[in-house]
Amino acid sequence: MVGSDCIEHTYLYAFFSTDPFTMWQIHDSSCAQPDEFKNGLHGHWMVEGPCETQPKQQHQDWICAASGGGLGIEFGNREGSLQLTVSNVGGQDLPTAAEQYVCGDAWKVSFPQSTGQYSLRMSVRVVQATATRIVWEPTFSIQTSLLDTAPSLALSARGEPDERLAEFSAAVPEQVGVRARRTEDGGQLIVLLGPTDAPFTKNRCSRTRLDLRIFGEFLEKGVIRKARPWIVMDRSEAGVSASELADYSTQLCQTPLPLTA
Repeated sequence: MVGSDCIEHTYLYAFFSTDPFTMWQIHDSSCAQPDEFKNGLHGHWMVEGPCETQPKQQHQDWICAASGGGLGIEFGNREGSLQLTVSNVGGQDLPTAAEQYVCGDAWKVSFPQSTGQYSLRMSVRVVQATATRIVWEPTFSIQTSLLDTAPSLALSARGEPDERLAEFSAAVPEQVGVRARRTEDGGQLIVLLGPTDAPFTKNRCSRTRLDLRIFGEFLEKGVIRKARPWIVMDRSEAGVSASELADYSTQLCQTPLPLTA
């Protein structure tokens, strides 16, 4: 990992590489930055390759916008329709991001409880990334200092149900939940829910929108609850195959839940 403190006329960089062609790069708007990075905290998964041989929509960096507050949390690509939003259920904004750092292969962001109902921690790991596909592993941890609250997060995205959903459901282990959507520009968005999350995730999806609710049960003061969906985004012509999704599901089931988020 390489990092630098935020000083005048510089960015805040924190990045690591898991292969020679891709890496994380963190941009914080508290530093002097180009206009495109002035709206909050962004983690970019940089995509490299010969632009002239790839369509423009296949050569955009993958981005996790993690400012929280009124800006919320968002995974996807800046220009296209492959975007999944994490928001608070109930009308209030998410807590606002404060501390952030890179630890090992994960980007960790804390959203402390101030005037809201809970604090949130998010740890984001990239399982796989190419110019046309990314598999995100966000781990969300919530905790409250209140005596009576039941916070819930909504994972939402635009798109109609994928016509291959039945095939996908048959391919993954029975204890894994799968939701698949097709976006207006042909992208594919799939959410995988592991055995510890699938039974407790509420499905509020409609014909035109993905809407999943995590947490939502009574949360005792001091108790920490975690959820870890896998988010698959694909912008290739072929899309994700059932066998590939089965492999991702197996990896999800075999990957231990992080001790910290």
